[in-house]
Amino acid sequence: MIESGELMAKVAEAGTTPKVRRSAGRPRLRDRGVPATESILDLALQIFGRNGFEGTNIADIAREAGVAKPLIHYHFETKEKLWQAAVAHAMGKLSAEFANINFELRDLDQIAQLSVVLRRFTYYCARNHAVTNIIIQEVVRGTERAKWLTTTYVEPMFTLVEGLLNAVAETGKIRKVDPAHFLPMLQGAVNGFFAFSTMLSSRYGIDALSDEMVRAHAELVVDVFLSWLRVP
Repeated sequence: MIESGELMAKVAEAGTTPKVRRSAGRPRLRDRGVPATESILDLALQIFGRNGFEGTNIADIAREAGVAKPLIHYHFETKEKLWQAAVAHAMGKLSAEFANINFELRDLDQIAQLSVVLRRFTYYCARNHAVTNIIIQEVVRGTERAKWLTTTYVEPMFTLVEGLLNAVAETGKIRKVDPAHFLPMLQGAVNGFFAFSTMLSSRYGIDALSDEMVRAHAELVVDVFLSWLRVP
């Protein structure tokens, strides 16, 4: 069996989420009747993904969250820490997505296992495409934040997928691939559809993020890549 669940969880949990600051006597956001920190992190992720780090300020996030700006400063201190917390929050969802994957894969052959992993990853990317936007923004610019992203998440993820592909290739069921070409191509195939959702809506009249379109895209990703990888 592909031991992907435990490994994926380790990748997702590799980053250290900046702890939310709260003194003993201070009520939690949820107790104050305002959005919980999780909701703020979800919103911050969307705004950072849309506007980039430099194009985002805490005032924007506070306004859209409907909370006072000092409250966000209190809990996250700086924009940098809020950004890191938002990214780590999204990667924690990746861990949850694959938490039980080994149990789900146990009775499947290795090709079927790969199809499940590809499909599940596509679903995750559809629901969390903002974090992909953030990674691309930072890596392309070569920022200090990119170094943190690469070391903490991207390189461990590449190592994981390389191991999965090599394990199946050793059985002779799929061809060996050059990860330097294959992994960026896979990322682009999965995430490009969601990144271009606005243009696709205008041109083709579809909602790329709808359940129907996400399912269709996931099946296309599985079909295209496994058809190419599979040894006849």
